[in-house]
Amino acid sequence: MMKRKELYENEVKYVGIYARVSTEEQAEQGYSIEAQITTLRNLCKAEQKVVFKEYVDAGISGKTIEKRPAMKQLLRDVEAGKIQEVLVWKLDRISRKMSDLLQIVEHLNRYNVKFRSYSEKDFDTETASGKLNIQMLGVIAEFQRNTIVENVKMGMKQRARKGKWNGGTVLGYDVVEVENGRG
Repeated sequence: MMKRKELYENEVKYVGIYARVSTEEQAEQGYSIEAQITTLRNLCKAEQKVVFKEYVDAGISGKTIEKRPAMKQLLRDVEAGKIQEVLVWKLDRISRKMSDLLQIVEHLNRYNVKFRSYSEKDFDTETASGKLNIQMLGVIAEFQRNTIVENVKMGMKQRARKGKWNGGTVLGYDVVEVENGRG
């Protein structure tokens, strides 16, 4: 069986770009789907690689892959041999759950598909040091997600203590701004 490096160097590089953002992250961090896609497209163009498809899960948590249709499609396209590389803006776009991250990387390795992160630069998921690197970054991503969840829960409890509403707009009502702050 050919090693991924040999296989990869001898053919056209079809890249699957994966972008994801949850609404909380987009508001807090300021990195939009459009910014991720544009950055990754430009990288592919500079490296003379063909973007096979852009896979986008907008407004979907990185907690699990089960509820991400674009991620599932990307994995099916990997299995079908349609792409030779998966490119993300940042590692935590693939997953913020360590077990899912390792499962996805193993799946890519099984099909000789290279995995790259624009922000964390190159790491080889077939070497011991590359595996260590991705695992450390994955642990940090999961920790950050857990911290975000704790902070949101704390904020919601505080709002509830003050008698403020934590839910969305009630069905049949509109949010109306008032000048004196009372409604």
